[in-house]
Amino acid sequence: MGVLGVVPGQIGLVQAAEVFKLILGVGKTLMGRFLVYDCLSADFRTFTVNKDPACPLCGKNPTITDLSGDYSGLRPQ
Repeated sequence: MGVLGVVPGQIGLVQAAEVFKLILGVGKTLMGRFLVYDCLSADFRTFTVNKDPACPLCGKNPTITDLSGDYSGLRPQ
């Protein structure tokens, strides 16, 4: 089916607006919420997303604390 050409542009505009809100400290950001865009009905919906206390990255006892790891397969030879 593919992606309509204008959809990535519309989502990019939403992302840019979020950056400005964060930098300027104004408005209500999408932090802690999940945005869904239905381009066929031109409808935006948001859902609240709660942190998982057992998450290894952002939970109460994180086990992932830095970016170290084996990235040798990702580097060009």
